[in-house]
Amino acid sequence: MKLTQTDRVILELLRENSRRSITEIAALLDLSRPTVKHHVEKLCDANVIRRFTIEVDAPEEERPQGIRAMFDVRLRRNVCGMVYSSISHWSELVSCWSTSGSTDMRVLVEAANQTILEDLRDRLARHPEVAALTTTVVLKTWCERISGIQERAPEEFVITRKGVPIA
Repeated sequence: MKLTQTDRVILELLRENSRRSITEIAALLDLSRPTVKHHVEKLCDANVIRRFTIEVDAPEEERPQGIRAMFDVRLRRNVCGMVYSSISHWSELVSCWSTSGSTDMRVLVEAANQTILEDLRDRLARHPEVAALTTTVVLKTWCERISGIQERAPEEFVITRKGVPIA
């Protein structure tokens, strides 16, 4: 679906506050309520908007205390899918991207402690296709927007035993 400028502005307003009413958005954009309602329904029908949600900031004592780190990976060959399939089952895996430039992949993990983080790093560094790995520990997160994009490793990189994926 090709997004119009109006669609983009509506999406940005809803990203800022998913509880904004159609009436409020219409007033902000100087559009009629039925026009805004049509755009929102179109975005929902096309699955551009998948859900409306709220975020609750837990009190400091209830927040999980863990260590976040990014692994910047340089590969021997262009086999990001193969490397991803070997780490996709990690419960500590938050995000994984193929990237351009000197880094082929960036992997974001969140571990309960330093020992687990070091174990993950060692396991990834020992992968036969990994040529180099750099670790960056996240000190503070200033902003985090979640896109909701979910991807799977390409079928040709998923290791199976008798047709069943191996985790």
